[in-house]
Amino acid sequence: MYRRGAALWDRLSFGARMLATASATLFLAGALLLGVSVRQEAADARSDLVATLGDELRTLPPLLAEVVVVGDYASLRQILDRYVEREQIATAEFIDDSGKSVGSADRPLPSLAPRWFVAALRFHDISGTTHLRVGGRDYGVIAITLTAQAQADRTWLHLLDRTGLLLLAATFGFLAVWTVLRAGLAPLGQLEAGADAIAGGSWETRLAVAGSPELRHLISAFNRMAAATQAALEQQRQSNADLTRFAEVSAHHLMEPTRRLGSYAQRLRSRLAALPQACDDAEAGAALDVLERDAARLRGMVRDIQLYLAAGEARGAVQAESADEVLAAVVARLSPRLRTLGAKIDCAPLPPAVLDRPRLADLFAILLDNALTYGHPADPGVAPQIRVGGERDGKLSRYRICDNGPGVAGQYRERVFEIFERLAAPGGENGSGIGLSIARRIVESRHGRIWIAGDPQGGAVVTFELPDGEET
Repeated sequence: MYRRGAALWDRLSFGARMLATASATLFLAGALLLGVSVRQEAADARSDLVATLGDELRTLPPLLAEVVVVGDYASLRQILDRYVEREQIATAEFIDDSGKSVGSADRPLPSLAPRWFVAALRFHDISGTTHLRVGGRDYGVIAITLTAQAQADRTWLHLLDRTGLLLLAATFGFLAVWTVLRAGLAPLGQLEAGADAIAGGSWETRLAVAGSPELRHLISAFNRMAAATQAALEQQRQSNADLTRFAEVSAHHLMEPTRRLGSYAQRLRSRLAALPQACDDAEAGAALDVLERDAARLRGMVRDIQLYLAAGEARGAVQAESADEVLAAVVARLSPRLRTLGAKIDCAPLPPAVLDRPRLADLFAILLDNALTYGHPADPGVAPQIRVGGERDGKLSRYRICDNGPGVAGQYRERVFEIFERLAAPGGENGSGIGLSIARRIVESRHGRIWIAGDPQGGAVVTFELPDGEET
């Protein structure tokens, strides 16, 4: 029960907690004050009742002396009947020395106070006796009983009146605290909206300084934080732009030397072929083979670096594209390689992808090339087979590229997405190790995700998800 109550308390807002705490404190303080005042009133009533009993025991004997001395018991009864009609008198009785008694009792009235209240505050009837002496002679005993019902009823009515006032005061206090909290905490809603706006990318958001001094300080600090964050972001964007520009220029300038290196290697091979004495120089031929191969690989790496740098930016309208059409075009371009490898690609219907068409084509091309490069079955007699499928899941589209190769060990499934990381597999020597990095950069630029898992039928499964979004 305590844990359930604590969990409920934790789910309440700050304003609700303040209201509950203030109301409970006001009510408890009022209830305590009310209880103390009622107990004091009850104690005073008991003391007054005791004092009244003493007064009655002193004043009643002189009233009865004359009729008792002459033995007029009829008049004695009439006096006692009138006497018990008074508010606090319950019974009055005279007992002479022979044991004869004459008494009267008041008819009890319904009590307004409940029994538990009377018992808790000890509103009990009290009795007392005194001797009737006239001329030195003792004529008998007078017994009087006083009732506390009237005091109990008055105290109970006072309690009800004060409880009503307490509830009225608590209601006004609740409304006052609620009004103050509503006005004082209103800037917190503005602060939350500002934080959501900044989280959504509106870094220029600033809040109007309002509310209590503490909230004004908090909002001012928020504005300073937003300004500093925006400045840091702009600086980072500028730095990233400078680095990207530097990388693009570097890649552009590196491309020409690699192209020239391959060209001069071919020219050198032609010149050597024209020299009779160089025709049998196997070492020179092997060196030229290395130069041409490495020049081609370097050109591929530079080209992939350019693709990686451009992968985070759209190259067209980001809108719902037909993944089936884009995949079919990519498969058509791969047809010569598929025939050479004897590979087969099975394509199931795919959901639309919210991405610009050029990068969607690059994404499928990279993943299919990766499957053809690293997805060779262990048995040379088995042809590579790639399965492409996908489905809708809520507000995103999911795509899978499965192969029937050796798969990717668990410890490498994240590492292969890092730049220049390659698996040691047949056919992967000529890869740049940047393809999956480009794929991840494309997917994450649309706030999607991509990962590798094992296929229960064998091989690797590359899965990527693209969320829906506004068309641009």
